[in-house]
This record gives sequence, structure tokens and C-alpha cells, in this order.
Amino acid sequence: MKPHQHGPLDSSRPDSSSSQRFNAPSVDVRVVLFTVSDGRLWIALRHDESCAALPNGSLLPDESLDASATRVLAKEFGIEERYKEQLYSISQSSEGEWRVTVAYLGLALSEAIGPPPIRAAWHGADHLPVMGSLDDRILDYALLRLRAKLGYTTIAFHLLPPEFSLSELQQVYEAVLGRPLDKRNFRRRIQTENFLEATGEERRDGSHRPARLFRFRAAHDADTYLIPGWATDLDREATVSCATACCPNR
Repeated sequence: MKPHQHGPLDSSRPDSSSSQRFNAPSVDVRVVLFTVSDGRLWIALRHDESCAALPNGSLLPDESLDASATRVLAKEFGIEERYKEQLYSISQSSEGEWRVTVAYLGLALSEAIGPPPIRAAWHGADHLPVMGSLDDRILDYALLRLRAKLGYTTIAFHLLPPEFSLSELQQVYEAVLGRPLDKRNFRRRIQTENFLEATGEERRDGSHRPARLFRFRAAHDADTYLIPGWATDLDREATVSCATACCPNR
């Protein structure tokens, strides 16, 4: 059987004439975790002996891919992402070994992040250290995906606290895009999208005029937005399926 093509990031995979020599592939999960702080976009990296690398780990038996991505971040950085989505899968083969790498894009709120553990650090997206070629490709695609989604989703809200000013929202957009935005045009667009509601509160920073605070409109749940409904029931369905298979008369 000819293996599935995974898309433009696919590297190399066994062809139909050699697939019989390969056992089941090992699965490697890697996460590109972004946060925004001080007006800059930051990326979480671990530091090995030779170079920096994306947080990664092997898929454990009976573990879902999503759970593996969360475990990798907890182990490497001691945090749980606020949002994640599967980015891409890449298969590689070398000397009879077949490996599938599943890449994730994750977002974390900077206020919830403590000091990174030893051999881990946050790096500015505009000043990254040397990494392996595969990690470079995954990171480039993750950044492309994140920037593209700013244009047609409200994914930026996962980089903000529950209540925020319009200036803070614009700073997140500018940090992700890597360029300044016109204040008047930005606010006009945000108001047209109609996904904000005023909290009725204001906050003063320094000597500036108090800024009105906004939140994600209740109709758009920030915790489940962009996540299909069936995804939140995967664990429950897996448990039911397992129980049915083991005890069909239940």
C-alpha cells in the first residue's frame, strides 16, 4: 500500500516497492509555542548540546497526539498551552527506519509563564538561534499559519488576558505580523468584525487617559473557538469505544 502524502512539508517516505521493509513508524511530536510580551513575538525553544530545538517528544502507547503535545510542553516548559492545533505531519525514512513527525502550533498567555527550566528559553521571533533544518521548516510554516489566521479568525485572543484595551489588541497583531498597523484603520476593522464587547471598565496606565477595556464576545467562547465540537468529546468517545470493545454486553 502506498503511504499517504502529507503535503508540501513532506520530506521523504518509503515508496510502494520498499514499504514492506518498514515496520510501523515511530511518531515524534513537536510544538511551536508562541507568546507575546513587551510588544514582541516569542517562541519557546529547548537547548541541546549542539543547537536549539523545538519542544519535542515521542508518542507514548495509548496516548493521543493532542495529549502528547500538551505533555511535551509541560515537561519542557512546565506550562500548558492556552490554544493548540495540529499544524502538519512529515514522514522521513532513513536506513530502514521510518519516522512520522507531527507538528503543532500552540499559543500561551505571557502572564501565565514562569521562568523556563534549565536548557529551555524564550527567543524573539526576529532573532532565533541555529536550529535543525526540519525544525526551521516547521517553525516557518507555523509562523505563516499564525499570521494568515489573523486575517480571518480571532486567534489573537488566545494571546490576550480576558480583559484588554484596543491598544493591547493592536500590539498583539503588530507583534505577530512583525510590522506597525495604522491605528484608525485597525480599530475600524475590529469594530466591523463585531466580536468585541465593552466591559464598562477602564484602566489607566501612567499619565495617559484611561483606556476602555473589552472582552471576547460571549457568543465566541475563547476556550473552544476554532476547535470543532467533536474534538472536545474525543476522550469520552475513546473511553466508550474501549469499554464497548472490552465488554460488548454492557
